[in-house]
Amino acid sequence: MLKILSTQQIRDLDAYTIQHRPIASIDLMENACHAIVTWFTERYDATYTVGIVCGTGNNGGDGLGVARLLKEAGYTVRVWIVKGGMNESDDFKKNLERLQDKVDVTPLGEKIKAEIFSECDILIDAIFGSGLSRRPEGIYANVIEALNETPVNKIAIDIPSGLMADKPSEGPIVKAKFTLAFQVPKLAFLFPEHFSYVGIWILLEIGLHKDFFKTVETPYYYVVRKDVRKILRVRSKFDHKGKYGHALLIAGGYGKMGAAILAARAALRTGPGLLTVHVPGSGYSIIQHAVPEAMASIDVDNEVLSARPDLNSYTVVGIGPGLGLLRHISINRKKQGRFWINAKRILRLSFFLV
Repeated sequence: MLKILSTQQIRDLDAYTIQHRPIASIDLMENACHAIVTWFTERYDATYTVGIVCGTGNNGGDGLGVARLLKEAGYTVRVWIVKGGMNESDDFKKNLERLQDKVDVTPLGEKIKAEIFSECDILIDAIFGSGLSRRPEGIYANVIEALNETPVNKIAIDIPSGLMADKPSEGPIVKAKFTLAFQVPKLAFLFPEHFSYVGIWILLEIGLHKDFFKTVETPYYYVVRKDVRKILRVRSKFDHKGKYGHALLIAGGYGKMGAAILAARAALRTGPGLLTVHVPGSGYSIIQHAVPEAMASIDVDNEVLSARPDLNSYTVVGIGPGLGLLRHISINRKKQGRFWINAKRILRLSFFLV
């Protein structure tokens, strides 16, 4: 699983890498620039005119490095620098020196309009990195709004400018189609309300020291495909359905059989040898036609679930999808590894697995 780090932990990761690799910070930045350009050139050819809008911190330094490498690769590149109240970082200054006489660099003023970017086919956002602690104002807000008004694809370096890494954000935020982050996702990437800003996020390997991840503690993790593969049970050639358990799904109601169908199909994908779906009488033909792989257990009531089936033959029980507001079923305390169901008045049941 990928550990999701806080802003401070990301700073610590960079410092740890610089100390233990060892590597100079400007060379670590160069690694990031090469990773970005490799990703970019695999998707966009040199017929695209690329505009890069940089701040004066290390995120801006990334943007300047990307501009130089794209120019060397034959792209038409335009660079703008937003000079607000922020100081210029050392690595920003070094990459600005490296860019001299290669790409024209234009400072942006307070009054900016989207027309300034009109000749660009793609815009790269390198204004702010993950260290942003308050909403952009003044010239920064104006530039972000101008970027968003420009009808071309935007690519954010590390994180969309205006978005804070650790919490929900508001105010002017760059709306990126792609966000190219460095090895670890930001917590903010996973908030649904941020999707219109983050777009599709990509993790790029830049040589950050992996030993740091072994000891750093975080409450947040991101599950990736290889983690799921580790828990998949390999089945032998002569295995049969009786060896992989019998699941019971208690689901559905009159007018709500769609939820039972979706849940049953999902349950089958998790790999039980057998699946039985307990449904009201009106759902019998629906579940048999929609999920023929599952067996059906029919409740005595035609429209709602009024009683539980015998649970002794089941390995795992799921209950809840499509039940709606119930009058008859409730869950009592756990007994011998299963949840027992009694006929009592309740309002709602949630899905669970035993």
